[in-house]
Amino acid sequence: MNKFFNLYNSLCTGANSSGVFSFDPYFSVIKEMLVSELRELVFYIEKLKELNFDMTEYTDKVVEFISVLIVNLDFRRDSFFVIVEDLYNNKSNLQNTYINICAEKGIKPETVAYEMTDLSNKDSIIKALNEFEKKAANKGNILGINKKNLYEIMINLVLNACNCLIELKNYGEDFTEAKEEVLKLFNTSNFTASDENEWIEKIKEFSGWNYKITKKLYDKIIERFGPAEKTQVPFIVKEGKAILVSGSGFLDLEKILIASQGKDINVYTHHNLISAFQYSKLKKYKNLTGHYQRLSNNFPLDFASFPGPIFITRNSAPRIEVIRGQVYTEAKYPALGIAKIENNDFTSLIDYALNSDGFKENTIIDTLSIGWDEEKLKNKIREIINKFETKQVKHIAIIGLIDKFAKTSDYINKFLNEAPDELYVISFAYDKNKENVWYANPYYDFVMLYKVLNLLKTGIKNINENISIFFTDCAVNTLSQIFNLKYLGIKNIFLGACCPNIMNPVLFDGLKTLFDIKEISLPNNDIKLLLN
Repeated sequence: MNKFFNLYNSLCTGANSSGVFSFDPYFSVIKEMLVSELRELVFYIEKLKELNFDMTEYTDKVVEFISVLIVNLDFRRDSFFVIVEDLYNNKSNLQNTYINICAEKGIKPETVAYEMTDLSNKDSIIKALNEFEKKAANKGNILGINKKNLYEIMINLVLNACNCLIELKNYGEDFTEAKEEVLKLFNTSNFTASDENEWIEKIKEFSGWNYKITKKLYDKIIERFGPAEKTQVPFIVKEGKAILVSGSGFLDLEKILIASQGKDINVYTHHNLISAFQYSKLKKYKNLTGHYQRLSNNFPLDFASFPGPIFITRNSAPRIEVIRGQVYTEAKYPALGIAKIENNDFTSLIDYALNSDGFKENTIIDTLSIGWDEEKLKNKIREIINKFETKQVKHIAIIGLIDKFAKTSDYINKFLNEAPDELYVISFAYDKNKENVWYANPYYDFVMLYKVLNLLKTGIKNINENISIFFTDCAVNTLSQIFNLKYLGIKNIFLGACCPNIMNPVLFDGLKTLFDIKEISLPNNDIKLLLN
């Protein structure tokens, strides 16, 4: 068996296995239609709140609906029709309630300035889809380029926040205040005549809530599974039956580990779930075997080469539109071709694993160190702060924040090589034997980044001027993390080229123009910019 992992960045790369995945050209149109219906629904929720109605039930529904949209997969047709009809009926009910209450109170009702579209049945939905497709290309002309970019940023922040809120609810935490703020930001997009500066301020205000949501979720993970520890992740496969768990949901991974205990089935992590190995309460499961990944970010090839069933955790967003094959999920609305597991009954998944080929031989590939030692981390940050206070260091750059398996090393290696002594570099991607470089060793783990920043803030004032952060790669949550860092006071944020399916070039330009996000250029030029 060949090594199943290499340092190749396939973020924009497909696979040659036509039976594994395909792309649905209607997905963006479907998403746009759902967003439009949700915006109207939120408008009437907010209006009824102003009239002192308890809208908790509808707020929860909206958060759940929005979280569906972050999953970058196409819906089954029957699921799609159910979602749209449900949204339309909820919106119509609230609209009628609002208009009737206004009539009773002698208040002039406000409405959103959209064309009324009937979405009450399958035929009307299909007709509306065709209309949405025609209008989608014209959105930039209607809003203007800056407003369109701000709209996209708002929607992106709302999607990521709702995804975290749903995950928080899985941990038993109902963050009501944050849900209210999510709906307020979402509702802002209804007022297209507003000044763009007002939209900018709304986004900045929401960044604080976005960070609070992110932090609360991280706290819940630690509370459930224990603090992160430095550990070695085995890149191995063992002879025998196997299940691959992909995504980011540790709770779902734990369910699979429990369901497969004593079944002679090895469980492998994939993608962000590599972080599971740093939590002691997950490592205790003897059937948690290793991490499986053939190529960086190439889901189709990973899934096609795995000799057993694949489970995708809820609210995860694989970077392909449709996955074909024996794939399972507990998501409320599974993508086309994915089997739905209900009521925590994993029998079909377990049976499929037992009847699959599994791996034929043991293969040891490598190990990867992830996590950190808390005390050593604190000591290292004190050392860096001391260098800064004694003028040995003029500026601090944190670079990487990528899937460090991806081969984006040319820029980072040149940056590390060319960094002068007065620039201290905290590298989240690659090691370099230099006095002014510290290799922090996470795996695409923003928890460690926030820990590093909070520790640096204890001894370095004006972090907005003295610390810069470099994203050399993009992921689904990159934009959300950028605004978290803005909220924490980081002024200089550099962003590398993104694939259009993650962040389109127009939006990238909007981030530069509207929020002073800098584009990575040449290492030497960027270093000069920092030091000047």
